[in-house]
Order: sequence, then structure tokens, then C-alpha cells
Amino acid sequence: MPKQQAEILIADDEIFIREGLQEALQKNGYAIETVADGHQARQLLAERDFHLIILDLRMPGPSGMDLLQEIGRQKSDTQCIILTAHGNVSTAVEAMRMGAYDFLTKPVDLDHLRLMVDRALDRFELVTENRKLHNRLEKDSPFRRLVRLSPAMQAATATITQVAQSDVPVLLRGETGVGKDLVARSIHERSKRREAPFVAVNCGGFTEELFSSELFGHKRGAFTGAHADRPGRFALAESGTLFLDEIGEVPIKNQVELLRVLESHEFQPLGDPQVHRAEVRIIAATNRDLEGAVASNAFREDLYYRLNVAPIDIPPLRNRQEDIPILIEMCLDEACRAQDQTPKKVSPETMEFLLAHTWPGNVRELRN
Repeated sequence: MPKQQAEILIADDEIFIREGLQEALQKNGYAIETVADGHQARQLLAERDFHLIILDLRMPGPSGMDLLQEIGRQKSDTQCIILTAHGNVSTAVEAMRMGAYDFLTKPVDLDHLRLMVDRALDRFELVTENRKLHNRLEKDSPFRRLVRLSPAMQAATATITQVAQSDVPVLLRGETGVGKDLVARSIHERSKRREAPFVAVNCGGFTEELFSSELFGHKRGAFTGAHADRPGRFALAESGTLFLDEIGEVPIKNQVELLRVLESHEFQPLGDPQVHRAEVRIIAATNRDLEGAVASNAFREDLYYRLNVAPIDIPPLRNRQEDIPILIEMCLDEACRAQDQTPKKVSPETMEFLLAHTWPGNVRELRN
């Protein structure tokens, strides 16, 4: 917002004060409104927003201090400058403790007024931008992005909140595309490890040697092509969370290595004689029937029970009908923001069509 477009309210019961301040500030291009008492100020504040309010400490009706408290509760971005007589400076200082930007003593030095108004508007811009950034970060928070109107997702998120407070291994189960990565990030975000790294690895597609190198790291010369030391995912996730996606694809030999780490909390990079402490929380995810894999000897039973301490079933989208409209709006809003376009709405006909779809690819299909 250019400062010249700033809207300022002056509330003072002395007409020559109001008119003098108004004339001085209008020369800078500001839009000025004036009122003569606290009642008028309260009414106008209920009807519209101002960037800056200049409040007389004492005037008929609600005092400047009363209004300052109300503004702090309802319009926290708005900046306030208090007007006071010399004998009330201590009260004006108390007003600053309550959130006022600054105070001016009467008679007001107009040059000082212009400078203070300019700085107060700078403060308004800073506070507003900080709030917008905070809101954007909150909106991008993994847990807040978990849409949970449906009973199935409400049950899942209740478990997420519960297990996040502990440090036990978590096993996320669900079809491809249901959002297991987002759930894993949500658990990390709400855990005591949230300030440490969240490191994800897709366990599918690795040879046995590459899997060991990927998770545990290697020293230079440990195998052909190992031209330099390389830390593994356990080292990168130090004190944080290691997310093992597609855990059902891990080769049997590597399952033994992974089990050993979970039992001993230690790992050894390839080619390194030194053993390192594994200070991480494990979250694993799968779209396979691991119990069936255990029965067919495709997955180790002991590793399964090590990982399945806190299982969470993520429901498919077809079982989350209540969540689909909100997910559609979120996806559309994100797409519009990415293209710097005005947010769009889905027509009732399109929404009806989308609700009738079975979504075999789940949330991932919806996003695409």
C-alpha cells in the first residue's frame, strides 16, 4: 500500500486540534476522517478499517485507553498514536505498553507529527506483512492441509495427534496417492523433533548395495563409483524424522540391516569402521499388504512388528466424500496461485461430476 493511500482517523474533542491535524496530514495526501468523541470513534471503527488512529487520551464517551484496548483485540494491525497533555505523560507511556505506537503531547509539533505518522505507517506495513507471512506458513502447514470433515479422516487425524507426542515407530497404510507423505510430515510437524530435519526416501527401485549406501552412507572407495564420502539418510535425519516410503519394496537383505538399526539404534556407513548413533524417529509407509507379505516370506516378520508399533490407516478418497469439495477448492486455489491468477470457483455441475468419480488414484489423481 502506498503511504499516500493510507486512511487515518483522528479522534479528539477539541475542534481546533482535529482541524489542525487534519490539514497538516492532508497535505501529505492521506485520507483523513475526524470524530469528536469516543462513541463516534467506536461506531466508525465498527464500520471500516483504518491504517492509523490518532486518539485523544481523554474525551467524552469511551476514553482513548478504552478504545486502544478494543482496537488491540479487534484490529491488531492498526497503529495508534495517543494525544495527551503534559500532565498525562505517564498514562500515555502506559498506553504504549498496551500497544500504542507512540504518543504526542499537546500542543502538537506538526513536523514531529508528520514524522511519527510516517514511521507508524511503516510499522503498519511491517506488521501486516508479518501476519500475512504467518498465515501463509500456517496455511502451508502439513497438518492444516489434512482435510478432515469425513469420519474416516477424523479418526486418522486423531491418531496422528496422539502418536506425534511419542517417539515410537509409525506405519502408515493406504493406497497409492492417499497422502501418506503429507501425514508423515504432519506427525513430524507436531512432534518434539519438529525443529530437526524431516528426511524422506522412497525405498522402491534400489539394488541391495545402493539401498545400503542411500540409507547408511559410504566412505570414499567403499565400492566402484564411490569417489567421495557421502552421508546417508540416517545421518541427514539426525535428531529428526526419517520417512521410509514404500517400505514393502525393501530387499530381504536390507530388511535385516534395517532391523539391526531399529534394534541397536546404530548404523555403519559402507567402508567405515566406525559405528554411528541412529538418533532418528522412523515413520514407514506402504500400499502393500505387509501381513500377507510376511505370510509369503517376502517381508520379515520381526521387522514388521518393529515398524507396526503405531499403525495408521489412511482412507481412500472414495471413502471421504465429505472431504472432496474442500480438496477440490484447495487444489484449484493452489493452481491459481502458482499461475498468479485470480482464484476460481467450481460450477455445481462440475462438482457433481467430480463427486461421482471413484478416484482410483486418490488425492494424487485429484491434484493432477
